[in-house]
Amino acid sequence: MIEPRTTKTGKTYYLVRVKSGRELAASKSFDTKRAAEAWERQQKHLIETGRPLAPKRSYTLNELVVTFLAVRAEGNPHTVDTDANNLAALPQAMLRRPLASVQAGDIRSHLLTQLRGGKAPATVARAKTTLSALFTYADEQGLLHQPHPVRTMKKIPELGAAAQRAVNPNEIPSPRRVAAALATLRQRRSDIADVFEFMSLTGVRWGEVRAIRVHWLSEVPFPQLNVERSHSDRYAEKGPKSWRGTRPVPLSPRALVIFRHYATGKAPDDYLFTNQHGGQLSVGVARKFPLGFRRHALRHYAASTWLRLGTPLHEVAEYLGDEPRTVLAVYAHVLGEGQRRDHLHRLAESESADRGHLGVTQQNPGLGR
Repeated sequence: MIEPRTTKTGKTYYLVRVKSGRELAASKSFDTKRAAEAWERQQKHLIETGRPLAPKRSYTLNELVVTFLAVRAEGNPHTVDTDANNLAALPQAMLRRPLASVQAGDIRSHLLTQLRGGKAPATVARAKTTLSALFTYADEQGLLHQPHPVRTMKKIPELGAAAQRAVNPNEIPSPRRVAAALATLRQRRSDIADVFEFMSLTGVRWGEVRAIRVHWLSEVPFPQLNVERSHSDRYAEKGPKSWRGTRPVPLSPRALVIFRHYATGKAPDDYLFTNQHGGQLSVGVARKFPLGFRRHALRHYAASTWLRLGTPLHEVAEYLGDEPRTVLAVYAHVLGEGQRRDHLHRLAESESADRGHLGVTQQNPGLGR
């Protein structure tokens, strides 16, 4: 109900009182009747539906993005940066559109465009997570008056959990390719070549290798690296991305040689690998010496090598700091190689036995004579 009233000075104002049943739910005064009517309409809608009225058509997706990033600015720095980068990838044409016009098909089309542009499924899946959080925030603020675009969109098979974890066999460099890349790099910067070789032998991530301290080495009952921390560039040091915290990684003779060489003359808390000025390594230096494949592929190379040598799955998972089911999903093709190799070996043995029984020689495998 809207009641026009007059102040002692003769000015007219409008008192709005909104009831829920017989109870007064809200009241407010306005200078104009139009503003009073708009507020009354909003409050009645809120009482009836539990949600505010939809924002005006001019409220854009870009305005939502700006508000969302501002609200989350004090969160985890790495997450904040990732969300900002993912949202910056949204097309400008979509950002200019009214929020109410953005539908599930628009979001799906954007994610598919990123996949077709060559982005890894895991990267696009993270972008999907950011967009889901964006629209969930809009929903919580009463700004979303259409079905949640991410939750209701048709599934993209490539973004399934197993699909995004799987590694393309072509992304894992062969031993010959790794050796050639390291040999070429060693001619330019032998210390950086040693860092990359150590990564290929231990499977440690970039953030972990730059955080290694001299005291991480233990040699009883056998040499192993105890990965305790990770330090990504531009972010605070933290525990490693492992499912059980600190993890042991047995060191091969060559990995031990590299460790001991760089530990010589250093205190236990000193960084093992440093730049030419004695400071902590930075990704900027690493990027000056490309290998011809991603640095992270060295981790896949190490894991694949261990699996091909017959190292049990659960041991590989422990060395990587992953769960066995994750390793199984990521390196299924490597495990499949061993199974196919064993199958071919059994076939060869079977055929050899059959030829022996039939009196068929290897040179004359039998043409049905």
